[in-house]
Amino acid sequence: MPSILDQLESPILRRFFQYYQEKSGSRPMPARGDLDPCDFAYALGDITLVDVAYDPLRFRFRLDGSRHVDRFGFDLTGRWLDDFPYPEMRQAIFDSYREVVEAAVPRRYYRDLQSEGRWFRYETMILPLSEDGNTVNMLISAISFHDLKIPLQPNEASPTPDNLNLVEN
Repeated sequence: MPSILDQLESPILRRFFQYYQEKSGSRPMPARGDLDPCDFAYALGDITLVDVAYDPLRFRFRLDGSRHVDRFGFDLTGRWLDDFPYPEMRQAIFDSYREVVEAAVPRRYYRDLQSEGRWFRYETMILPLSEDGNTVNMLISAISFHDLKIPLQPNEASPTPDNLNLVEN
């Protein structure tokens, strides 16, 4: 199986993942305090920082990157994933976060979702963080959006991602 670094298409995500690996050192994952936002200013708008709560497993957005806010049209900073307004995307995000927490290893995802009459296409990686080196207490994710030019219109046949024009950031 190829490594996450080999799978990543976005140069920004590749660079951020290399930074994460460097900060991990010999540990399975770094702590939040090991990461300095000044070191990855190139990616700050693409970064989401998420607190992990257990019993039951829940996720709270400590920081929702400015490019996320621009694309989705809302800011979840300080709010729970339960508040994410698009049910299909909320479930996909929850499943991805849960997978990273349970495995305690980074994951890369490529999303191609329709929700609330809009297509969302993006590459993302979700990276675990741990204060004690074992239990994941935070997640940091970075995202690379691929915008679609044609929004869905009511009463039209839904276009497929294959017949839409993409603009890549």
